Amino acid sequence: MRRALFGSVCCTLFCLLFYIIYNLFSHGVHSPFMTFLFAWPLVLCVLPCALFVALPEYPGPSLLCALVWNTGAALVTISSLLRGVFDIAGNSSVHQVVMMAVGFGMLFAGVMLYIAGVILLNKSI
Repeated sequence: MRRALFGSVCCTLFCLLFYIIYNLFSHGVHSPFMTFLFAWPLVLCVLPCALFVALPEYPGPSLLCALVWNTGAALVTISSLLRGVFDIAGNSSVHQVVMMAVGFGMLFAGVMLYIAGVILLNKSI
């Protein structure tokens, strides 16, 4: 879990750095999807990993649960990045909306897999 936390922090810092560099070339046009790009990996990856590290008595997620959750977090982050780029360029795409919806669906599936794993293992939360 500590390695996942380190990777999540690096991803969050990369998104923040990406926004800062991209903002320099945006000609004064801003998008909240780009401005707060770093918030997706921070909230969806860093905080849950930090909670599992800080509270070791709670059962950690299974490999399948972690893969589904991390894929959903990546989809939501990339969708936000694309939306920010499209907003700044004055364009739009339906693919970004679909990607965001699939990402949130995978996040929901990750939560359901975690809950099912805890119930099946008879571990109390």
